[in-house]
Amino acid sequence: MSNSSTLKRLMVVWPLLFGIFILTISNGLQGTLLGLRASSEGFPVAITGIIMAMYYAGFLIGCQYVPKMIASVGHIRVFAALASMASTTVLLHGLFVNPWLWIPIRLLTGFCFSGIFIIAESWLNKISNKEQRGTIFSAYVSIVYSGLFAGQFLINFAPLTKIDLFILVSILISIALAPITLTNKRTPGFQKPESISFRKMINISPLAMSGVFVAGLCSSTMLSLGPVYASAIDMPRSEIAMFMAIYILGNAVLPIFLGALSDKIDRRKVIKLATIIAIICSVLITVYTHYYILIFLLGGMITSLYSVSITHMHDQIKKTQIVSASRSLILFNSIGSTIGPIAGGFLLAYAGHEGFFIMFAVYTGVLLIIAFYRSIVGEKIERKHRFVHLPAHFAPSIFRLKEKRPHQGGDKKS
Repeated sequence: MSNSSTLKRLMVVWPLLFGIFILTISNGLQGTLLGLRASSEGFPVAITGIIMAMYYAGFLIGCQYVPKMIASVGHIRVFAALASMASTTVLLHGLFVNPWLWIPIRLLTGFCFSGIFIIAESWLNKISNKEQRGTIFSAYVSIVYSGLFAGQFLINFAPLTKIDLFILVSILISIALAPITLTNKRTPGFQKPESISFRKMINISPLAMSGVFVAGLCSSTMLSLGPVYASAIDMPRSEIAMFMAIYILGNAVLPIFLGALSDKIDRRKVIKLATIIAIICSVLITVYTHYYILIFLLGGMITSLYSVSITHMHDQIKKTQIVSASRSLILFNSIGSTIGPIAGGFLLAYAGHEGFFIMFAVYTGVLLIIAFYRSIVGEKIERKHRFVHLPAHFAPSIFRLKEKRPHQGGDKKS
């Protein structure tokens, strides 16, 4: 398929891609803002961990229930409703600075963003064919990480103790709402697949399931509590923004190279390589916190574990099972993501910041043991699929698509 054809398809969904870019800027800013504001308000670190974990719990719930909403009233109406609620929840954080109120508010935020990304990715699936899907989703992933990266630097625009930054996040979400809701492009239909139990998935590939779970533990802990850790070691706010941005940059860049390597050699070897580098970086960061190359490498290795593990699972199943298997992997990753900040918050509270990155070394160390064991007892696995880099927590839309009938939903063709 020609590059001009791919470009034309991307232009068809430019309102969607622009909206997602603005939304991920707001999401990146909001995550860092909440962690730093909680620290400045003196919230107990363990409670802060629970607050931040609620985003992933809401995301997990959204994966289950948002598809039913979309099937009922259509993509654009659900998107508008969820974006409006997400904008409101941000302001509630700023108006009511109370840890116990922040818990349900953060849960609702996760639910809203889960639905937003389900809609975005199902829409992209609809407009792309088999030959273009990799290119189109690569563009989508680049936009997601670019937004998260840019959002970190907005933390310096206003004082933490005022409501200004919360208002900025709300404004960004509202801006993102406009181009998508005003589009005259037809949106896709939606059909939920039958599920596969976690037990069956673990039997198929315990390494892949362990990989996405550990990636969820580590990634959510860093994104949620990284700013809290940096604040605890008296890092200036401008440096905290750089600290988190470098981690996200590693997320975006390095999995591409490890993914390409996994297309050439046994993916289990790549998983072992990523875990070994992650362990080394985690230990070294406890001593050399300001060596950003270590943060960059750690971010890249953690995200590589997620992406390579998913591809490793796909190598072991039939094509007809990929949709259900991918959904189970994402849900398992979300469970790990929910547990991560809670465990990390209690560790920071009772063991201090010295143990924060040691926790990452322990998580990845356990995965390394599993990887070595599976390399010994597991059979050689033929690669059936090429690696595709998808970011964790931004790919819940593993659902079957069908052409929307004229009478379904609320999204009309112009």
